[in-house]
Amino acid sequence: MKILKYLFLSLNSLLSFYAGWWAYEMVLWLVWEQTISEGDLRAVQYWAGIAYLIILVPSYLMICSYVASKIKSGIMRLLLYPIGCALVFVFPTLFIFAAFGGGNLFSAEAFLFYVFFISSGVVFGLGYAFSMFLTSNWFGK
Repeated sequence: MKILKYLFLSLNSLLSFYAGWWAYEMVLWLVWEQTISEGDLRAVQYWAGIAYLIILVPSYLMICSYVASKIKSGIMRLLLYPIGCALVFVFPTLFIFAAFGGGNLFSAEAFLFYVFFISSGVVFGLGYAFSMFLTSNWFGK
């Protein structure tokens, strides 16, 4: 049962990262009518991936664990998991900007990262709620 839970969390982490990446590319295309170059593609994936692994995954797990321990209502959990995970969007962006010596947190580049990490947080929170529902209802606690 624990193996299944960890498998769900691993798949959820991958899914949420790629959902954030997709949102980044869609906003870049829809708002600025641009595509990402090959060099920028690698840099964004690299730095977003590092920020995601170092900052977001632990933050997401702490937020979801806290919500699970304090909130008993299933509907409130379903709402608070994605909202809580989405609200930490600024921290990985700060990490990325600090790695490059600063930058404007109100710039177009920052906005793209905000979209990336907010989308990732929403998908992670919903996936976490779904995985907890499956593991508790199908296999018992």
